Amino acid sequence: MSFLDKLKSLFTGAAHDVGASSSAMIPCEEALSVVHDFLDGELPGVSHEQVKAHLDACQRCYPHLHLEEAFRDAICRAGTGQRAPVGLKLKLMELLAEADA
Repeated sequence: MSFLDKLKSLFTGAAHDVGASSSAMIPCEEALSVVHDFLDGELPGVSHEQVKAHLDACQRCYPHLHLEEAFRDAICRAGTGQRAPVGLKLKLMELLAEADA
């Protein structure tokens, strides 16, 4: 299968064999459904190489991967070294206690 055929299969979401030495190209829907697992390194039922190959080549799916990576980076940056003020924590505890009563 030529490179153009592989790209065409990505845009149509069709799975095709990409050669005897590698696995079938996964469709867009499958790649997008495992983006979080891919980033976590915990892919069920599909290889990291298959998902990476798809996301590297697919202009439709790559932005989803880029967005998830940027979101995770922002969460990590936001969570480092920042704590809620003691007064805010006390106020929240009071409000929760009142709501529970």
